[in-house]
Amino acid sequence: MSISKMKKLTVVVPRQDADALLRQLMRLRAVSLEPIDKAELPLDMLDGIDLAGARANLARIETAARELARYSKRKKSIFGHRSPVSPAAFRGDGREAAAWKVVEETCRIIEQRQELKSAFEAEELRKASFRPYLSLREPLGYNGTASSAFLLGALPSGLRIERAEQALEGLAAVPELLFADATGTYITVLAHKSEEKAVLSALASIGWSRALFRGENKNAAQLTEDAKIEQTKIRGKLGKLEARLAALSDKLCDVEILWDIENTTLLAEENKQRLAATRECAVLEGFCPADDADRVTRLLERHGAAYELLDPTEEDDPPILLKNNGFARNFEWVLGMYSYPKYGRFDPTFIMSIFYFLIFGLMFADAGYGLVLMLGCFGAVRWLRPREGMKRFLLMFGYCGISCLLFGVLFGSYFGNFPLAFLENVLKVPVNEMPNLSKLASTQANLAILFDPLQNPMAFLVVSLAFGALHLLAGMAVRAYILCRDGKVLDALLDTLPYWTLFAGLGLLVINSTLGAALSIAGVLLILVTQGRHKKGFAQKLLGGLGGLYGLINYASDLLSYSRVLALGLASAVIGQVINILATLKGASVIGFLLMILVFVIGHLLNIVINVLGTFVHTARLQYIEFFGKFYEDGGRPFRPMTASDRYIEDCSSEEDEPLSTQLT
Repeated sequence: MSISKMKKLTVVVPRQDADALLRQLMRLRAVSLEPIDKAELPLDMLDGIDLAGARANLARIETAARELARYSKRKKSIFGHRSPVSPAAFRGDGREAAAWKVVEETCRIIEQRQELKSAFEAEELRKASFRPYLSLREPLGYNGTASSAFLLGALPSGLRIERAEQALEGLAAVPELLFADATGTYITVLAHKSEEKAVLSALASIGWSRALFRGENKNAAQLTEDAKIEQTKIRGKLGKLEARLAALSDKLCDVEILWDIENTTLLAEENKQRLAATRECAVLEGFCPADDADRVTRLLERHGAAYELLDPTEEDDPPILLKNNGFARNFEWVLGMYSYPKYGRFDPTFIMSIFYFLIFGLMFADAGYGLVLMLGCFGAVRWLRPREGMKRFLLMFGYCGISCLLFGVLFGSYFGNFPLAFLENVLKVPVNEMPNLSKLASTQANLAILFDPLQNPMAFLVVSLAFGALHLLAGMAVRAYILCRDGKVLDALLDTLPYWTLFAGLGLLVINSTLGAALSIAGVLLILVTQGRHKKGFAQKLLGGLGGLYGLINYASDLLSYSRVLALGLASAVIGQVINILATLKGASVIGFLLMILVFVIGHLLNIVINVLGTFVHTARLQYIEFFGKFYEDGGRPFRPMTASDRYIEDCSSEEDEPLSTQLT
């Protein structure tokens, strides 16, 4: 419901202790680092490890982890696996060194495996080169006798041996067909030694290419068998490498922990690029939440660092950290998709979360779908233990599932009209003879407590617009509160009271036309008188008042935007009804029940996925455009504290686990 107060932090620490202090601040997750202007502080950079080398190490670990994960028998989780560990203890008990050995061996095996696969492919190519000559009993390196030449080669694809016979006509040479396929026509030529050059020239003229197997004293069949034997040996070596990788996969957890440790080293080095240093000291500047100031100062004092904590000045641009209760905190990421508020201004997350909860449920009002969202999202948080960002995402949709369930009960929607479709089409119960719960129900059967939106869309439109009016009025009320907080009480009254008077009069026209007309006229007059009050001169004030009246068009446009609640609600209900008709089409037969289960599950899951996405987008749009447009001052940047890498580990170490003098390795 508010924005955390920030403190501007400046720290001076001995240069040799900067890295260790930076790492401990990262573990604290309470300080966002600001780059120091080197023009104002002409200091040099801190010494540190090579960034390129750190990234290369991280890449090797990631390659090894990805490979070992293929062989690991560890149960996989869609949200990943995180192990509680102390990085300092991991380094001290030798597990880090052992993990590095696993990484190096894994990378070595990957390289060896690639070499063996290349060798296997080379043997496959050799076998392919021997295939056309398998019918020859002579060695492939055979060149003939003292008086004869024995030639091997191939004609281009499509040329038959008769073409070779024509080219060799008149020469002492005899061609013989060995093999023909799409790659060519393979032949042997036996020629007299004295005419070898003429034979080669004649064959070359028709595109013949000679095959040379110098030094081969085995025939094609023998060489093919040798290649197969070599491939068998390669397979055996590959199998041993695969078995070794499978054995190393037991150390996957340690390799993943090593990845987080090395990634933390890289993050620390990148953060150090934002520091400045003299020969003896390092200087860092940043912000920390006022609520965390005690934790930060205890750490700094424990290490003897000099520091200063000040309130931000007007020239500063503090980051934004939102403070909300357990319910509204799950909707902060929706606000973040739009823009964070300016520092010191109003945080609308709590109010937005209430309206988001209600409007989402109104758009997607179905008790069955809401139950699926609740069980799926809350169950995933309970059993899969996702990281904080995904946890908030799931919890928000879980809470919205509660809203869907409540409105679904009010509107009588349970996976569309499935209960009634099942009774009518499968059990053959005359549902139209059943009494309706709703006084607004039509002659058609329904389970609604209020009304069925499909049977009474006008009532649903009225409800949608009523929620929209309440939403817009809440936005105006927030603006009035902001003005009062800033000491502009009169502006708050004059900017809201005239419009509220007019809106109240328009609403009362249906109940009491006289009172409604009086209030409406009073509201119009108040708008004419007050909205040009900051102008000079009567004419300018009047024009300002007329402009205020013209602004009513914007309010009307905003109100009509809430008709999308009707559109989205009817869309999901109609699709659900069609799915139920298809699911119960075959009646009470065995095939009918099987078809019903199949169509019900697939159809309603698709309906949930499609309409949850549409409902999320349109509900967010109503917050961003219609609601925020009445008061919101954006432009803030989120608070992003320095953090240690935690993709695979949960740091369970205490502040004292790592001494200040930790050096880079």
